[in-house]
Amino acid sequence: MSQLVQIMRTLRTMPPLPNVAQRVLQIVRDPEYSMDTLVQVVRTDPALTTRILKLCNSSLYGLAQEISTVATAVAYLGSRNMVKLVLVSCTASYFKAVKTTSFGSAAELWKHTIAGAAACQFLAERCNYQQPSTAFTAGIVHNVGKIALSQVVDDAAFAAALATRSHTAPYVEVERKLLGLDHATAGGIVTESWNLPSDLRRAVRNHHDPALIESDGDLTALLHIADHAVLGMGIGVGIPDLDYRPLPEALGKLQLSEADLVAVREHVAAELVRSAELLNLNGIVGR
Repeated sequence: MSQLVQIMRTLRTMPPLPNVAQRVLQIVRDPEYSMDTLVQVVRTDPALTTRILKLCNSSLYGLAQEISTVATAVAYLGSRNMVKLVLVSCTASYFKAVKTTSFGSAAELWKHTIAGAAACQFLAERCNYQQPSTAFTAGIVHNVGKIALSQVVDDAAFAAALATRSHTAPYVEVERKLLGLDHATAGGIVTESWNLPSDLRRAVRNHHDPALIESDGDLTALLHIADHAVLGMGIGVGIPDLDYRPLPEALGKLQLSEADLVAVREHVAAELVRSAELLNLNGIVGR
């Protein structure tokens, strides 16, 4: 079996997102979604309900009274934190089996994923994108291609190709030459098999493609800028001699400036500290 055939088989057989995550994704695409609807969906997943109640009753919140229902938990957490917690809890398991390769370790990929999601949502709100929770979701799923490729890639050959590449060659060009596709395309295949909304699939698939970032929807540009901002902060496995400044076309499309990039970096740094316990940033392998 050729490597590309093996890769395609792995991509198309990635376990789908849990039903509760898919239903939450549908709900939050409506900016006017009902908190009651969100509570009803979360209640259908006993494991998720247990985690939420455990979190509310932890020292992180220090509440005087024990919380025993999802509705009360949502009231304390707020809808934004609730959506984050659902999506993070439902995707964390994909990172557990990640081997340490040139794509990074499980912990590195997880931290980059959370930082990218925080950056994407922050930028979405800053430029009045109508679905900031969808932007957060784009950040959460944008690394699924790397997760899948790390399971089948010949890492010694991949590392050698990275070491001998032209210093100006983007990371994705090495992936395409060696593997037959890059991690963004791989992520697009996975998200298509999961039947995620088309704008999410396009964003994951196209966020490294300069020709498509400008012509595609705003979510693709948001994810491109968020991903590069986070890599430029040294969060995730980057290549030291590459320029991680976002494309001017993406910034112009969303009317974002250098001041916005400074603001997103400050937000991500603060969010990672604030969310370290909430999102279990340091314990992904043992989740």
